[in-house]
Amino acid sequence: MHRYKIADVVFDAKLIYKYTPALCKNYEYSGEEQPVFTAIMTQDDIAYEKALAPEFPEAYLESLALFRKLCDYTLSEVDGIIFHSSAIMVDNEAYLFTAPSGTGKSTHARLWREMLGDRAVMINDDKPIIRYIDGDFYVYGTPWNGKHRLDTNARAKIKAICKIYQAKENTITKADSTEMLLTILNQTIRPTELDKMDKLLNIIDKMLTSVKLYSLGCNISREAAELSYNVMSKGEE
Repeated sequence: MHRYKIADVVFDAKLIYKYTPALCKNYEYSGEEQPVFTAIMTQDDIAYEKALAPEFPEAYLESLALFRKLCDYTLSEVDGIIFHSSAIMVDNEAYLFTAPSGTGKSTHARLWREMLGDRAVMINDDKPIIRYIDGDFYVYGTPWNGKHRLDTNARAKIKAICKIYQAKENTITKADSTEMLLTILNQTIRPTELDKMDKLLNIIDKMLTSVKLYSLGCNISREAAELSYNVMSKGEE
């Protein structure tokens, strides 16, 4: 049995393959907090993931099945959602960039790190978890960190969320909340149960009204990174 603490959730996991323990090594937990649930991985869990992604090996699919169980718990019990994005922390505040795969969000986050140096820390480059805690939203690193393998076992209060799209000219504007609702829904795990879907929508609605939202048209350049940082760090609209 393995014990982890991810997104401030302590849980046990009974795993079949060695891939997931290696993946989650930086999130192992040996403190005094007791686990709030136990994820016992089965071949049925792996088969479910395989039906969705048959091209991947079973060891990797087990890790996705574990992530699905963690996301289900966080949504049900601690107001948490998965948000497909690149989450970067600057001066202890988090900025999240989201876009369809291949648009350039990871590259944009890399340009921030190059521009800001040690002030910038990559929390997660693919699948961070967001939690609503005491009226604020926080983003957490997870081991499921994308092809560049970038994550930090840390949390930060979210300052802004930015949707990226490719454009010849660099422009940044306040994002429309309705558009961002659709964006976030397309970049999260949507439950099939109605009560959980209601809870997901309620969390997202709170996020849309309490976190600054931006839309960035960019040509994936240093100038685009400078523009987005200068506007979002000042909270401008």
